[in-house]
Amino acid sequence: MEKSKVMTQSVAGFAATMSVACAGFHFGWSAPSLPKLLDEDSNVTVTSDESSWIVSFFTFGCVFGPLIGAAVVDRWGRKWSLLFTVLPYLSSCILIGFAPSFWWFAMARFIAGLGSGITYTVAPMYLGEIADDRIRGALGAMINHMLNAGILLTYCVGPWVSPVGLAGMGAAFPLLFGLMFFWMPESPYFLVMKGKMDRAEKSLLWFRGTSNVIEELKQVQENVEFDQKNAGTVKELVMIPGNRKALIIVIGLMIAQQFSGIGAVLAYSGLIFEASGSSLDSSISVIIIGVVQVLSGVLTIFTVDLAGRKPLLLISACGSILFLGGEALYFQLQAVDVDVSSISWLPVTAIVGYIIVYTIGLGCLPYVVLSEIFPCNVKALATMVTSIFGALGGMAVAKLYQVVADEYGIHASFWGFAAITVFSMIFIYFVIPETKQRSLRDIQEEFHKTTEFKAVSDKSLDP
Repeated sequence: MEKSKVMTQSVAGFAATMSVACAGFHFGWSAPSLPKLLDEDSNVTVTSDESSWIVSFFTFGCVFGPLIGAAVVDRWGRKWSLLFTVLPYLSSCILIGFAPSFWWFAMARFIAGLGSGITYTVAPMYLGEIADDRIRGALGAMINHMLNAGILLTYCVGPWVSPVGLAGMGAAFPLLFGLMFFWMPESPYFLVMKGKMDRAEKSLLWFRGTSNVIEELKQVQENVEFDQKNAGTVKELVMIPGNRKALIIVIGLMIAQQFSGIGAVLAYSGLIFEASGSSLDSSISVIIIGVVQVLSGVLTIFTVDLAGRKPLLLISACGSILFLGGEALYFQLQAVDVDVSSISWLPVTAIVGYIIVYTIGLGCLPYVVLSEIFPCNVKALATMVTSIFGALGGMAVAKLYQVVADEYGIHASFWGFAAITVFSMIFIYFVIPETKQRSLRDIQEEFHKTTEFKAVSDKSLDP
C-alpha cells in the first residue's frame, strides 16, 4: 500500500481518537484524585460513599451518551458529532476545577460520561468508513491505545499536581482534539448518504492519496443504498435468531469485561495500594499500572490474529481469576490480623498481573468480536446496545465495590470479582465462537441458518 494512503488515514485516525484520549483522562481521573479528596486537608472533602458516587456518575453518563451519539451521527455527520464532544469534555474539566462541593464533581463526571458515550458510538464508525480494508484493523486498534494513553497521562501527572492543575490539563485535551480534528475531512460514507457526491469524492481523494476514486465511490454509493433499504431495527436485532445469538454473545462478553472489576481497579487503585500498606508509593503504583496497560495493548495487536479470539479470552479470564484471587487473599489475611509484611509485594504484583491478562483478552476483544459477528445493517444498533450494557455494568461495579469494601472489606470485593469471572470463563468456553482468519461471510453463514435472512446478511457484507 502506498505510503500516502497510510499517512493520511493514520493522521485522520489519530486526530479522531484524540477524543478517546479525552475519555481516557476522565476514566483515569479518579485514581489520583480520590485520595486527595478523601484527605482531611482537602479543600473539598467527600465521604467514602460520595467518592463511589463520583466514580459511578461517570459511567452513568456513559449510559446516555450512546443514545445521543446514535441520534446525531446520521444527522450531523461523523466529524461534527465527534467535534461536539469537545463541549462536554471541556465543561466537565471546568466544573472539576472550580468544584466547591460533592455535587459539582458528580455533575462534572456525568457530563464527561456523556461525552465518552458519544465518542465510543461515533469514533468506530468514522474510522471504519475512512479506512482502506488492509489497515482498518490497525486504525480500530487505535481506540483502545488512545484510551490507555489518556489514562496513563492522567496517572503520570495527577499525583503531582493540584486538582485544579489536573483539571487544567484535562481541559487542554479536548481543545487540542478540536484543533486537530477540525481540519480532517468528513466520512465519504456520510457525504454519500446526504447526496453530496462532489464532497464525497474529494474526501476519498484525500484519504486515498490517489487521483482516481471513481470505482470506490461507486462501491460506497451501492453500500449506502443497500443500508438505507435495509435499515436495522431493534426488532431485527432481537427477533432474528442469528442476531439474537450474536447479541447474547457480546452482552455476555461485556458483562464479563466489566464484572471482572476493571472499573473498580482503575478508579480505586490509589486507595487500594494505600490500604495494602505496600512500601511502593501509591502514586508510582498507578503509573506502573498505566504503563503496563499500554504495553499490554500493543501485545494484543501482535497476538490476536495468531492465537485467536477465544484462546486469548480464555487465557485472560483464567489469569484474571488467579490474580484477583491473589489480591483477595492478601486483604483477607490482612483483615484477620495476619502479618503480611513478608508478602507486601503481592498487591502490586497481583494488580499488574491482572491488568496484563485483562488487557490482552477481556479488555480489547469484546468490540473486535462485535465487529465480526453482526451484519452491517444492525452493527451500529448493536454497538449502541452493547455500550449501554457496558456502561450499566461499569456503574454497578464502581458503586458496589466501595459499598462492599466498606461493609465487608476489600477482600470481599475481590473474591466477588474472581467468582464472577469463573462464570465468565465457562461462558466463553461454551458459547463464544472462534472467528480467527474466517471471512465475515463465513461467520454470518454460521449465525444465520435461515435462507430468508441469509440473503440479506450476504448483501450487507458485500464490499
